[in-house]
Amino acid sequence: CSATATATATAPAAAAAIVPFGERRRRRLAPFWEAPPPPPNTAFRDSLMAPVAPSLHHAPPPTLEGGQLENPTGKLCLLTALYAVQGVPFALIIGTLPTLFATSVSDTRIGVLSLGAWPFALKALFAPLVDSYFSRKAWVIPCTLASGALWLWLGHTIEALVLSRDTTSLAAALFAVVLLLAAQDVAVDIWALELLPARSRPYAPVCQTVGMGAGNLIAHPLLLLLSSSRLRDPPVLTLPRFLWLLGPIHAALALAAALQPEPERTRPRPSLRRTLES
Repeated sequence: CSATATATATAPAAAAAIVPFGERRRRRLAPFWEAPPPPPNTAFRDSLMAPVAPSLHHAPPPTLEGGQLENPTGKLCLLTALYAVQGVPFALIIGTLPTLFATSVSDTRIGVLSLGAWPFALKALFAPLVDSYFSRKAWVIPCTLASGALWLWLGHTIEALVLSRDTTSLAAALFAVVLLLAAQDVAVDIWALELLPARSRPYAPVCQTVGMGAGNLIAHPLLLLLSSSRLRDPPVLTLPRFLWLLGPIHAALALAAALQPEPERTRPRPSLRRTLES
């Protein structure tokens, strides 16, 4: 009797547990139309509408004490002129002087003359020194003045060196000029980031490209054109006169660099050992 009662009690439960196939399928698919839709994913929308972190392209425009916007045109022109005087010795070594010596000296002597451009290829050796010691202006101003003094000396002796075909002495003098301008180039590259406001720093490579191109254009094709007697007799501009003219130009650039305010340093200057390790 007890077994019969137990079977009778469990029969309705078993019958309730048996779910028809159609009902099971309806329950399995029910969440797709009965459940409420999931909340929208707003993470992507919020990321688009979130405030942008300050960067080079979103920096606030620099202002002076009176609230006026700072005009970086003068600084950009100064950087372009500094890069232009760096392109002058390359044009002389690669283009102008080999043209003058083409019919008077051998190719070997002209190859010796091209060694004067080597310091620019060795900038990696002394760039850590420029970056670790003294300020940027402390490198830019003396290197500009010293290279200008060497141009004045070359303007006085270039004619005698060309007539005597002394390419070795000329290569040594140009090597010294290029060494000074290579150190100046390292300092100017770093100084441009400190001198220009944040919104104008992307124009620093433009100043370098335009300046170097202008220096090469002036000291090679333009100089050869103006010094040709076929254009005018006597020539408009001779090589010694051009080198003499570079002296005052370098002095004016050094004065303009000295008048620029010293930028505030936001971090200490790295030591030479730390620069070499990095």
